[in-house]
Amino acid sequence: MLSYLQSLTLVSSRRAAGDSLIERTPPSLSFSASDRGPRGSGVGDRVDSLIEARVALEKIKMLEGRMQYQIEKLVRVAEEATTSNENVVNDPLAFRPNPAALMDQGSGSEDEEEGVKGAERDGVYRPPKLAPVPYTESRKDKEKSRRAPIPSALSTLSHLDPTKPYVESTSGLGSTPALMSQRARELHRMTEFEEENMTRLVMKKREAKRRKQDEEDLALGGTGAASGRRGRGGGFNDEFADILKSVGRSRNGALGDGYEELRQRGKKADVLARSRTRGADDDDLQGDDGPKPRKRSRFEKEVKAAKKRAPLKRR
Repeated sequence: MLSYLQSLTLVSSRRAAGDSLIERTPPSLSFSASDRGPRGSGVGDRVDSLIEARVALEKIKMLEGRMQYQIEKLVRVAEEATTSNENVVNDPLAFRPNPAALMDQGSGSEDEEEGVKGAERDGVYRPPKLAPVPYTESRKDKEKSRRAPIPSALSTLSHLDPTKPYVESTSGLGSTPALMSQRARELHRMTEFEEENMTRLVMKKREAKRRKQDEEDLALGGTGAASGRRGRGGGFNDEFADILKSVGRSRNGALGDGYEELRQRGKKADVLARSRTRGADDDDLQGDDGPKPRKRSRFEKEVKAAKKRAPLKRR
């Protein structure tokens, strides 16, 4: 640095005096050679030495930035060594025992202080580094997880108030279990979220099918657990399967759609179609040999059998 400043001062003074900057006597060896001789005394030689010193300073600056930590550490060690030697010689209490050396270096208080310092530095909370501990589940939690779930009927009776009337749905299956079911509450939260955000939840095909079945089960008064069960948990089609199958059967024996059959029977036919239907029914009843006897229903057969069994019991 001193050589660079001297060369810069000489070049500035020579240029102010009006001297030429071309006169130089370059050395025969390169700058990296260790046995290179000194430059000449010309103004051009001063300019060349100024350039070499500037390049060396830039390279040293890069190395100084990389080795700054090592340099500061060595300087600090040298300064502390001199001061500690002086203190040991002059201070007689330096030979007393140090209780701080007996403490654990990895204590929890130091870890907590490090976490607080880290949080104050960048605003992010970092938990203290503690020793890993295995999670031991309590006996009560194990028994609770192994215990069978409480039936919906018992849970309903525990929450019912005897002074109030029993809540019953229009289907006659009861609505209290449906309101108390966990699956019902989950479906209710999903519906509220979709209505508030005006969007549909994206789910897999299997989950969408399960949700549809559970909603049908809740509509029929079930608990919403419709997976893999029939009857109350099987949805609308399984609940009224017998009715839909009997309605869907046509006159020629073909099995059609029960919903479509109900719609067609709900519509009133025109006068011509009703007259033809009435005539065909009368012809079937009359026949060639006169009117045919009406077919007995199952109820009439059961009544007749009961009358026959009654005299036998009296005897």
